[in-house]
Amino acid sequence: MPATYHINPDEELITVQIAGEVDLSEVFEAARGLYDDPAYDPNLPLLADLRGMRVDLREAARKPFNRFVISRFGQPRSASIAVLVDQEMDSELCAAVYWLNCALGVAEMFEDYDMALKWLIRREFAAAEQ
Repeated sequence: MPATYHINPDEELITVQIAGEVDLSEVFEAARGLYDDPAYDPNLPLLADLRGMRVDLREAARKPFNRFVISRFGQPRSASIAVLVDQEMDSELCAAVYWLNCALGVAEMFEDYDMALKWLIRREFAAAEQ
């Protein structure tokens, strides 16, 4: 399965990993599966590892996917999202990921796994102290 997720309430983290050639509909189904999972909690930070992902964005699923991520998945979210990308990602896909990050308002892109985790920890602990 090219798109998977794991909810770990003990570590208070949701991880998503998407790698290889994927159809946008597969990514959409994984996002819906996460959202519909009874263990899903929008208050848990999310680490999305998209390194190695390749997607053809000219599909008809692009607009419905964006609407779903922004309105249903993104709006009730209060926790941060760190998105890992790599330099091999083509510019159109990188721009699409960046656009979604900006639209969500709680997301940031990283090329380094450790930096992404540090950012999540800082944001979430700072939010917990307030």
